[in-house]
Amino acid sequence: MRFAASLSTVSFCSLAFLLVAGSAVAPAAADDALDALLAKSRAASGAPYRFHVVSRSRETDDGHEYTVTTETEGLKYRARKCTHGLCTSGFYFDGERSFDTNFNDTALPLSERVDGLQLTLRAIASYDFTAPDFRANGGSVQSREPILRDGKKFLRISVAPRLGALLDAVIDPDSGLVIGVISDARRLAFEFRDQRKVGDRITLPYEIELNGATIEKFDDRSIEAAPLAAPAGISPHFSSGPVTVDMTRNDAPLVPCTVGGENVACLLDTGNSGLSISSELATKLGLTVQTGGGAVGGTGGAIVGVVKAPALGVGGATYPSARYVVLYNLHTSGYDVVLGADAFANARVTLDFQTRTVTIASATGAASPAANSLPLEFENFVPTIPIGFGSFTTQLAVDTGDASAVELAADFAALHPSAIGTDVTGKVGNVAVSGLRVTSTKRLQATDRGVIGSGLLQHFVATFDYARGRLGLVPAVHDAQVKPE
Repeated sequence: MRFAASLSTVSFCSLAFLLVAGSAVAPAAADDALDALLAKSRAASGAPYRFHVVSRSRETDDGHEYTVTTETEGLKYRARKCTHGLCTSGFYFDGERSFDTNFNDTALPLSERVDGLQLTLRAIASYDFTAPDFRANGGSVQSREPILRDGKKFLRISVAPRLGALLDAVIDPDSGLVIGVISDARRLAFEFRDQRKVGDRITLPYEIELNGATIEKFDDRSIEAAPLAAPAGISPHFSSGPVTVDMTRNDAPLVPCTVGGENVACLLDTGNSGLSISSELATKLGLTVQTGGGAVGGTGGAIVGVVKAPALGVGGATYPSARYVVLYNLHTSGYDVVLGADAFANARVTLDFQTRTVTIASATGAASPAANSLPLEFENFVPTIPIGFGSFTTQLAVDTGDASAVELAADFAALHPSAIGTDVTGKVGNVAVSGLRVTSTKRLQATDRGVIGSGLLQHFVATFDYARGRLGLVPAVHDAQVKPE
């Protein structure tokens, strides 16, 4: 089921359940009854948490029809929305954290925090809460007052895995199957309908409602023998350890690259949600452009389509063949390839504007701790960090492809006019950078607050470590604008 959908803005429509008054029982009897109910529910469902289940449905969005594939195994969950063989977007939950995935299957966390709501939803939907070791592993289950619907009494159990949120599973006492998940506090009501056998081994719903609206209607569900694979994205291969290449411009991390035997200029751009290629280079390489799908966000420019381009080389680092968004007008900017989130996700990239070099290293190697290290959060595959201006601090996107120092979104800037100016001091981690030019603009895409560009990053040696969720900022040597706070 599409639990990946936003749950914070849905309207509330009750399952029309009513509490049954005066239904309390003695603690010992309640424990015995609860254990019996969990065993019955586990047997009736076939314990789906033990299997890798693949489900398919269809979805229409803005006139485009997509095939939606969801996969579950235990507490893990994947969802991908695809059309014409191209999966434009997706979601992955690893049992604790939630991730967005893009068309190259690159996964970046929605938050470093445990997604407690997703965790409990998965525990109930997979029947993991009925497992014999659920409570031994730190989970909690507790009977609540039964509830009535259409004159029938249903059983209600509060469920909370270790680190999970507290939600209530609603169980049909006759079949032992879960028919819903509700939370009065969160104003959520899931209902599981059309329960059927899957692979003659487990029983699962084929239709899911959230607050009275259908959010998933499966065409088929099956059990797969192979385990559920986590999204891998693309990783560079190194011929002999980390590589360092020179920037070809002073104001942007532009480096020489090779694609399909062609020497081109590549921009390392954290503001790009994937990879991009110019229409001129795509034509020169004879690449087939795939169109007809939905838009791919976070790339900028006019989108022509998507191509599968050959391996790309940056010095002694080689990125494998991958999908690139084809853009008009990119070539006129002085480069033909933009290396965004896909190039950063499984590598450690250091930009040193003082020496005008870029270093790319393996993400799995030992990281050198920076004295000024900031946590990264991601919005639409773009990293964000906190920055302070006087009396307030906000989270801004970090866009290495933007030459400005700081640009604030116009609406956000209107709320903080004191931050706008040509001699502004910004606090980044444990240092202050003076003499910044902070402007406002209406053209921001990645965030509704603002962006930090290379005009600010040039005061540091900046190391992007997406795998660890950190940005190391070492002040440039002899930079008078940077001072410890």
